[in-house]
Amino acid sequence: MPASPPIDPAIAAAERAGFDLNLVECNLALSIEERLLRHDAALELAQELRKAGESFHAQSAPAPAKAR
Repeated sequence: MPASPPIDPAIAAAERAGFDLNLVECNLALSIEERLLRHDAALELAQELRKAGESFHAQSAPAPAKAR
């Protein structure tokens, strides 16, 4: 049975820190153009979510309390 290759300490540290290295590998398998398109889509989604959140919080701001 062949011995397993040694694990790079940086990779081991990244895994311990919680990095999803499978996700990194999948993204690196994409072309640069595909990565840029995904980035643009994610950025657009983030901007729309921020805009929706700001709109929601502006509409649901609590009214000032009235004195009795």
